[in-house]
Amino acid sequence: MAIVSNSPLPSLFPPSTSATCSSSSTYFCGGVHLRTHKNFISIHSSSPFPSSTFSTKGSPRRFGTVYAASGDYYATLGVPKSATGKDIKAAYRRLARQYHPDVNKEPGATEKFKEISNAYEVLSDDKKRALYDQYGEAGVKSTVGGASSAYTTNPFDLFETFFGANMGAFAGMDPTGFGQRRRTVTKGEDIRYDISLKFSEAIFGAEKEFDLSHLETCEACTGTGAKIGSKMGICSTCGGRGQVMRTEQTPFGLFSQVSICPSCGGDGEVISEYCRKCSGEGRIRVKKNIKVKIPPGVNSGSILRVAGEGDAGPRGGPPGDLYVYLDVEEIPGIQRDGINLNSTISINYLDAILGAVVKVKTVEGISELQIPPGTQPGDVLVLARKGAPKLNKPSIRGDHLFTVKVTIPKRISTKERELLEELSFLSSRQKSRPRTPSSTGNSEVSATQSAESSTATAAEQSEESEGQIDIWKQIKDFAGSVANGALKWLKDNL
Repeated sequence: MAIVSNSPLPSLFPPSTSATCSSSSTYFCGGVHLRTHKNFISIHSSSPFPSSTFSTKGSPRRFGTVYAASGDYYATLGVPKSATGKDIKAAYRRLARQYHPDVNKEPGATEKFKEISNAYEVLSDDKKRALYDQYGEAGVKSTVGGASSAYTTNPFDLFETFFGANMGAFAGMDPTGFGQRRRTVTKGEDIRYDISLKFSEAIFGAEKEFDLSHLETCEACTGTGAKIGSKMGICSTCGGRGQVMRTEQTPFGLFSQVSICPSCGGDGEVISEYCRKCSGEGRIRVKKNIKVKIPPGVNSGSILRVAGEGDAGPRGGPPGDLYVYLDVEEIPGIQRDGINLNSTISINYLDAILGAVVKVKTVEGISELQIPPGTQPGDVLVLARKGAPKLNKPSIRGDHLFTVKVTIPKRISTKERELLEELSFLSSRQKSRPRTPSSTGNSEVSATQSAESSTATAAEQSEESEGQIDIWKQIKDFAGSVANGALKWLKDNL
């Protein structure tokens, strides 16, 4: 439907001037008031219409203004239905530069810009354009952006409209325009593998071998996912740029957001024919035998990194890494504290008093430990350089520390009791010293008594010394017999 307006056109209004209308408002152009409505746009002819069509007889020559419904996207952009994609793009740039809200602050510019963007969104896409030509606006109504989206297809044309195709102000940009797809290399994912080690393997090191399942680059397509000889097609969603833009209307104005194209994942290309071996994934899962060298001195929680043994990256990207987590099994009787090892040994009271040599368990096997005479409960005895080596410095090695625990028997034999009581009696007599008698008036008697007392004391001390020697000899012989009996029993039963 067309409506003809016969408004007089003053001479100061240029014939080539055109006005497009998007909302109900009044514009003042060259001294002429032009009233527009939001549902119509105006198309001005570059030359006056014939007077026979738009003028009455005897009336002055008049300019014809035709309004077309906004549903006609071709009319919105001012292009014929036979226009090429290049013509549509050029028209969109021209109108977008004129009606963009950041440039045009006049009332109705925002609504006009939305109409232009919606028309360009449909006509720039071959599929949408075909639906529009066949069914009209109803055929593409569900796919057009509407109020929440000003444009989604090829949005970077708007930037080229204002900044030019070369984008000279942005260093390093592709000369085809802002937001041009730039292929990025993505590294593959890392893999974790847990290994359990024996205590001796953690101390002295080992070599472990296991099978690992991971992703490797497909050799048939070299990671592209496409069949050899097939060509990659340009993504229709982003136009090969790998990015799409979405613009939303907010109370503060238009808000634009750039994101990776969901159709091609940012590549800008789509596979036309997939590789049969990997089904277009570019990676295949294989099982590989891995050998890992465990260095001496590792502990529970240590992590080994094997470079390049993770999953291969998509589209031929570099592989990730393999991280081996170590868990060390504990053994009874030995606890680790850094590079030192701790153990507890139990000895009887006779060995603590007289001293002995006992067999102890170490990481190198059974070793001998010297118990010095007079060892007290809680004393720590050391076997030097019997501990764990320092990680990455195997020449530095810790010690094995033994905490002594003295066991007291709950029951003893009659002979043991007699010997211990006699030893206790002698110890108490040794602590108590005899008293010297006081002198009298007679010096001779005093001297005689003193001499007799000295003789008697010497004799008693001699007897006590012989008695103590005899007691200690008996205790030692008894302890030796007990120890020999225990050793014989151990040999017979173990």
